[in-house]
Amino acid sequence: MHPLLARPEFRLYIAGQTLSVLGDSALFIALGIWAKVLTGSSSAAGLVMFCYAVPMLLLPLGGLVADRVRRRPLLVTVNLALAVAVSPLLLVDGRGHLWIIYVTAVLYGLAGAVLTPAQSAMLRTILTERQDFGAAVGLTQTMRAGTTLVAPLVGSGLYGWLGGRAVALVDIGILVAAALAFLALRVKEATPEPSDRHWRTEVLAGFHHLRTTASLLPLLIATTATATVLSFLQPVLFSLIQHGLNRSPQFLGVLETVEAVGALGGSVLGGILIGKLGPRRTVMLGSAVFGLGAVLLLVPSVWVVSAGLVIAGAGMPAGVVGLATAAQALTPPQLMGRTQAAVNLSLTAPQALAIGVGAGLVAALDFRTVLAAMVVGALLSAVFLLGKPDAVVEDEDDEDEAESAERPAAEPTAEAAEGPAQEPTELPAEVPAESAPRS
Repeated sequence: MHPLLARPEFRLYIAGQTLSVLGDSALFIALGIWAKVLTGSSSAAGLVMFCYAVPMLLLPLGGLVADRVRRRPLLVTVNLALAVAVSPLLLVDGRGHLWIIYVTAVLYGLAGAVLTPAQSAMLRTILTERQDFGAAVGLTQTMRAGTTLVAPLVGSGLYGWLGGRAVALVDIGILVAAALAFLALRVKEATPEPSDRHWRTEVLAGFHHLRTTASLLPLLIATTATATVLSFLQPVLFSLIQHGLNRSPQFLGVLETVEAVGALGGSVLGGILIGKLGPRRTVMLGSAVFGLGAVLLLVPSVWVVSAGLVIAGAGMPAGVVGLATAAQALTPPQLMGRTQAAVNLSLTAPQALAIGVGAGLVAALDFRTVLAAMVVGALLSAVFLLGKPDAVVEDEDDEDEAESAERPAAEPTAEAAEGPAQEPTELPAEVPAESAPRS
């Protein structure tokens, strides 16, 4: 057993996060199927995804909430509130109740905008030693990847067996169990102090931290670039299946499962390599592995394409482990929620746009041309990190780091008053006072 799993608080955290992801993913796929069955419309099913995705644009606000209240009570409260919000699904018995499905998807999206940064911030609260960051991120990503692999099967299988109401009941139970796991956590959390800064400054502090931390920004740029070209993969697969493999469209489910297996392996690999290579080289390796795996998709063979999807699927999660580890190590605890929210939004927003762009490219160009562009984009992302600074943090006390990050930029420190300051390992986490919007 991994040493981190011997810690009761880490086991409870993993349990709470895994249950939360399981309930989210299983219900999400069931809601789409439910809408399709009630209406016979694929557009109605697709609208479920839209209702879920749009509230995620509020991630920066969710990150601010996660940084301005204690994380454990927040995680408990949001999971329980979400369990209550799912309850109206038990009333759905016809097309006239379709709006309940859409409202539930919106509420799930809103909860996700809070839960995602709050869970990352909670992990930062639990971990006290920087050498544990990489292993902890690897383990959490592995559990997340494994959960997202089985959750769609659970959601669709349970819906097909017992119907939507049964899925809703199971999801309510899962959410309550997640809340209880977080409730059982025994961690010391100080009540965050209120800030007198403009609310826009507070909301955007995570983006400012990413932009001004020299060893973190290149990792975000490279990972975002790789995630963007990865988003071309689904429209490419449709064309690959038809013109390259001569299979029916339903074969997409098989290939996506193969890719998910690769993603699970990549999460495990990233957790192992992060301690040996460090964040920068791990992100570089992830981008390169994705590009090399995508090359194999050019070969018109089911077995070669499957091998390529396993390899390509492993690349992105490994890179995310590198980025997430650097974010954990280079971010003061009181800024962790907003930084994680900024990372998530920076990754997901370009991906959403890229899916539409990829569909247009596949319609206009041969899918092999798009694949070649994906390979080049991923490899350039890896090359971009050559010579960039490593995400190394000096071993200093977190409380001193937090105080420095919260101190207004215009306020001189005691060290500055005494003499020249040493070069910091990270820049202040907040927007400088002179550039902050006025109330």
